[in-house]
Amino acid sequence: MRFLRASCLLPMIALLVGALVILPFYSSPSTFSAATKFTNSLSSYIPSYSFKSSASQRAAVSPFDLSTIKKNKRYAITSSVQTASFTGFALNLAYSIQKFNDLEALDAELILLVRTEGTDGVSAENITRLEKVGWKVQVAEELEFDQVDTGAIRWWHKHNLNKLHIWTWTQYEKIVFIDADVLCKGSFAEIFQVPGDLAAAPDVWWNILVDNKFNSGVIVIRPNLEEFRSLFKAVSDPNMHAPNEADQAFLNNYYKFRYFGLPFKYNFNLVMFTYHKEQWDMLWDEAVFVHFTVRKPSANKHCERTCDQWEALSWYRMMYQEMLDFNGFTDLPVLG
Repeated sequence: MRFLRASCLLPMIALLVGALVILPFYSSPSTFSAATKFTNSLSSYIPSYSFKSSASQRAAVSPFDLSTIKKNKRYAITSSVQTASFTGFALNLAYSIQKFNDLEALDAELILLVRTEGTDGVSAENITRLEKVGWKVQVAEELEFDQVDTGAIRWWHKHNLNKLHIWTWTQYEKIVFIDADVLCKGSFAEIFQVPGDLAAAPDVWWNILVDNKFNSGVIVIRPNLEEFRSLFKAVSDPNMHAPNEADQAFLNNYYKFRYFGLPFKYNFNLVMFTYHKEQWDMLWDEAVFVHFTVRKPSANKHCERTCDQWEALSWYRMMYQEMLDFNGFTDLPVLG
């Protein structure tokens, strides 16, 4: 009986304590008002849901458009125009790349480094044309190296070391650098999958078909800031770079015996046409990048059957005219 009386008292005690806790809120109007305001303000942060909306109301909510998200391209295809006379080459290079390759499918974009200073710099008018054919133009800061007399470098190679900038473009997985005096004639999708920090094709000379050094006219690199700092420092090392040399000799010294070798088709050197014609004819159909090293194409100087490279130069001029017609260009600078 005592147990039953205690159990009956417990609920009554609980109700009494609850009343004592709640009573102050009702006994003070200001306190009640503050509590109400707090509840109302809290409701503004809590979304209200209705499961009774009609089908038309639900359909009015547009799905999220993933295409609105800006995404960096995975790869870059880049070149360099350090003197205005090479503008025409860069126009033709961009046109030929896009003729044989789908940049969207490759997840790649065209980036062009230019120099605008000096009387031989690229003009604003030509930059507009370069952008029209697909290049994203970037003005390259002139690199200055410790204890290197850049004035001693041959004038046609003086600004070539500016291509070292591309090692800082770490937003890309791989970068293909192509000299402006190169023309594309095929697909190069597989080139982005080559291993190593640098890949390049062997150089060719009048007496050497396959050199153990590479030609830097077409290279594939993996951008890396530490590598850029190391390269930048190495230019000041006389064992790595001689003042009268350009980027090719330097890069060969730096990457000696540790670059991935590409086949000829990725840097089909015009030297081969003159001195190794049998191999040129054999490999022409599979060539992807044709490099006009020993003779630059000209828009108004023809050498039909009067010079060693007339066939290749005629092919280049045909592509150049196609590029002009496609873009509606006139009064372009003379090539070379």
